[in-house]
Amino acid sequence: MGLIQTDVAGLLALAAHCEAQAGRIAAVSTPSPAAGAFQPSALAVQAAHAEVAAAGTRLAARMTATAAAASIAAGNYGTTDTTGAAEITAVGTVVV
Repeated sequence: MGLIQTDVAGLLALAAHCEAQAGRIAAVSTPSPAAGAFQPSALAVQAAHAEVAAAGTRLAARMTATAAAASIAAGNYGTTDTTGAAEITAVGTVVV
């Protein structure tokens, strides 16, 4: 497996992209049933629309969770990077 290189800006960009996509997915709606919805084919289409709507809801929730995870990771990454830089700087200033 190859290395993945990232930074705080990249993680925040990923979070923003996931959040935008979640919004787009959540905005998708299925059409209202046409007249004569008692027909077997119309009932099958309604069932398919319900499944698509449910899948869209699950996918939007997953994208939102991914956005939150990327935002948290960006914060943790930034803190770790700042702390590490301060600790490395401190090593050079310690007099024994």
